[in-house]
Amino acid sequence: MRFIALFFDDIQPRDLDPALTRAHFDYLAQHRDRITDAGGLRPDAQAPFCGSLWVIEADTLAEARALALGDPYCTAGLRPDTRILQWNRAPLPTI
Repeated sequence: MRFIALFFDDIQPRDLDPALTRAHFDYLAQHRDRITDAGGLRPDAQAPFCGSLWVIEADTLAEARALALGDPYCTAGLRPDTRILQWNRAPLPTI
């Protein structure tokens, strides 16, 4: 099944310990078979990041939740508002 992890936070990469940021990206790389897409969110191109979104492949919601909450940014308490939702991809028509 496919899930999304939606993180709302105030994390600014320039303000973080570089070792924590490296641990975060290492975690994404370690789980790249299950975290199939990931990236930062911002209201516009010049605005600071306000969160992130991941697309996760997992068998259960509990498994997706554990994967998202295992992220070093989460374990460090930097992502206080995390939401995990099942995502059903719409069959888009081809033209």
